[in-house]
Amino acid sequence: MKKEESHFLWPKVSYKWHDFFGKGSEEKIESTLKEMFPSGFPVVCSSGRVALQIALTEKNLKRTDNINLFPYASHCVVSAVSRVTNSTPFLYSNNSDSNLVYHQWGYNSCEKNNVIIEDSVDSLYEKNTPLFYSKSDYEIWSLNKILGTSSGAILWCKKMKDAKRIKKKLIKNNSVIFSWFLRILSNKYLKLYKYWEGTEVNYKGISKYQAKEIYNKILSWDSLVLDRKNKINYILKNSKLTFKKPKGRLPNVILLNSSVPEKKLSEIGFSPGYRHFYNGIKLNKVFPLPIHQDVSISEIQQALKLNNDL
Repeated sequence: MKKEESHFLWPKVSYKWHDFFGKGSEEKIESTLKEMFPSGFPVVCSSGRVALQIALTEKNLKRTDNINLFPYASHCVVSAVSRVTNSTPFLYSNNSDSNLVYHQWGYNSCEKNNVIIEDSVDSLYEKNTPLFYSKSDYEIWSLNKILGTSSGAILWCKKMKDAKRIKKKLIKNNSVIFSWFLRILSNKYLKLYKYWEGTEVNYKGISKYQAKEIYNKILSWDSLVLDRKNKINYILKNSKLTFKKPKGRLPNVILLNSSVPEKKLSEIGFSPGYRHFYNGIKLNKVFPLPIHQDVSISEIQQALKLNNDL
């Protein structure tokens, strides 16, 4: 029998109304993150796609320029890039062009030349881990995909002057709150999602209520990291899987290179389906088994049993 609830690549949006009240603020978010990760300068934006548009704009990319995307770039990435410049499909990339790399599901991307932006939207970092693995100027986190917040992203800047300049341009008027309401309501009324997408443009910041929720979730960072590391240790100890134990950047999935029927994995609560993962040489078909905070050890155990039985 198929489980009523299933786990996708990222945690579900989870909040209680009291999360939007308290002592959190945009300044507290940025000062806390700066203390946790001193190698960069954080700017809080409304979403990952807005952070991407800002980074592209700050790099002075024009319509006549090209930026190489990673394999299987999502609709939101392609859409955000297209608002600013021209995207080049991965297979037709030119080493002379700028590169946008994706540290897919929390795994370090292969190194490329001229990386200007790193998409780390679903990477969970241990404290004090150095940022900008691919030597870019900007790195992007989606707090929705990492913490399960209702909104929010972090645009990490390598230089303080860049962060200060961007903060002065952020929009924080009533339209931000309206857009946020659309985002929350779209979790229940899917038709509203496309309207929210249309509002995610320009230098869009967050409201004070969003800041309070994000700050409250950041306070649980240590417990999230410990939970992720415990699951990785459990998998290494109790399965046939062999992989290098991640350090610093923690993935939100473990890659199953198996022939376990997708239907069987779906029946026990895992819905990502088989996907492609680029290992720096070629694309491999894998099943990304979620290990984020919504997934229990017992559920992981069921998936590993299916994998081990083959």
